[in-house]
Amino acid sequence: MNSGAKAAARSRFEGCKQRFFGALLLSSKLPTVIAAIEQHLAADQSVVLQLVTTAEAILDRRLGELSADERADLDIDLSPREYV
Repeated sequence: MNSGAKAAARSRFEGCKQRFFGALLLSSKLPTVIAAIEQHLAADQSVVLQLVTTAEAILDRRLGELSADERADLDIDLSPREYV
């Protein structure tokens, strides 16, 4: 086995694992965050959210896989489902 290939495979695996668990943690927090946002807006307060990632790289990969016909009727899944 090539040690470089083995290291690259491990690196890719660890990156996928981190993205998966990051998405999992985010999804578990969303109901609480959404409720807090609604509560603040109902109290006429401002809400500021910071996006840590825009999933732009995933979106670019998904768009690159689509044909022109598929782009006309866009339905893209940006979840980490492909890693699972």
